[in-house]
Amino acid sequence: MRIRRRISIEAPADLVWDVITNLRGAREWAPGFDDYPFVSSDWPREGAKATWRWHAGPLHVDFQLTLTESIRGKALQIANRSIFGEGLEVYSFAMSGPTTTIWYDLSDQPNRLGRLLTPLFEKRLIELIDRTIASLKIYCENRVKAGRA
Repeated sequence: MRIRRRISIEAPADLVWDVITNLRGAREWAPGFDDYPFVSSDWPREGAKATWRWHAGPLHVDFQLTLTESIRGKALQIANRSIFGEGLEVYSFAMSGPTTTIWYDLSDQPNRLGRLLTPLFEKRLIELIDRTIASLKIYCENRVKAGRA
């Protein structure tokens, strides 16, 4: 599966990057991406680790995250591993005046279980990512309007 998105946000790239990398603050803007039972003390430095817990009804699956690239306001790459296989999230940032454009690219290498279950969860995951990206835009733009940039 591959999911690609592009979004423009009226906020500085450093602010957007800080919001995305603040996993403990994700509850404020990232519905579905807000349960992190573990975040290493060196997050968001390259090599840092965290665990994201995805909920599917009464079940949950832990994704082990590792930052493979972390350049504030410029780039972010997060590798993940779970019972479904492995994946990679890539964020690229570009500023033009007061606008930050983010290119988001999610790709995965599912294992056998992942290939079997992808048809059941793919639509839900795409909807979750789209809602989260829209919430990121609103959250960051509201911070700028409130003078918290």
